[in-house]
Amino acid sequence: MSRPYKCCRVCGIPGATYFKPAGIPLRMLEEIHLTVEETEAVRLKDLGGLEQAQGARQMNISRPTFQRILASARKKVADALLNGKAIRVGGGNYELVTGEEQPNARYAQITNNGERINMEGTMKIAVVTDDEVTINQHFGRAPYYMVLTTENGKITGREKRSKAGHHTFAGQEDPNSCHSAGGLHGTDAASQHKHAGMIENITDCKVLIAGGMGYGAYESLKSYNIEPIITDVDNIEEAVKLYSEGKLTNLMEKLH
Repeated sequence: MSRPYKCCRVCGIPGATYFKPAGIPLRMLEEIHLTVEETEAVRLKDLGGLEQAQGARQMNISRPTFQRILASARKKVADALLNGKAIRVGGGNYELVTGEEQPNARYAQITNNGERINMEGTMKIAVVTDDEVTINQHFGRAPYYMVLTTENGKITGREKRSKAGHHTFAGQEDPNSCHSAGGLHGTDAASQHKHAGMIENITDCKVLIAGGMGYGAYESLKSYNIEPIITDVDNIEEAVKLYSEGKLTNLMEKLH
């Protein structure tokens, strides 16, 4: 019987988990999957400047295993950068350590605007909903946001917020304006203006979870440094818990 693969110890989950070349629709991109332990190895070695032996100790793995994980991550990143592919971060075989168990190397995510976010602190996650319990299947149609505050991965607060949506703009729809020249939903100028109105009430959030949305809404959220997550999980608290654990898959195929 083969030996079970040992979980890698990581200090946090990246706040941004999807990256793509600008100006190319998602449906036209090949996607590369970078695991959480691969991002941790890159963080420790290339951002933190640790020697491989030190990085291996931080992740509680052998030096050859650390070297293999790091080499895999670097090859994937190089492939994405040089060949114009998207990168999805998530999954893998790891255990998250927090609080007093954390190693000395602290984890911080750097957003697109250079802001550093301590993943051990608080984070606000917005979820679209009709009933405050389940996740609405479409970002644009949902009448409310539930904003959950998490601290060290645990839910510590809930807040219901109003949300602009298709109901807000009823009667203002132009049947010819929902698609851009490229045929992608919600990427025309009028739709982008509406998305801005939908997003303005959650600009303090780092993540938005929905059951589905159009490409235009997805790109608008990213422009506000909000990470959009598409899921088939129905329950709000379950989805937020999975996200905090790095186990909530982003179902990009549900974009339209």
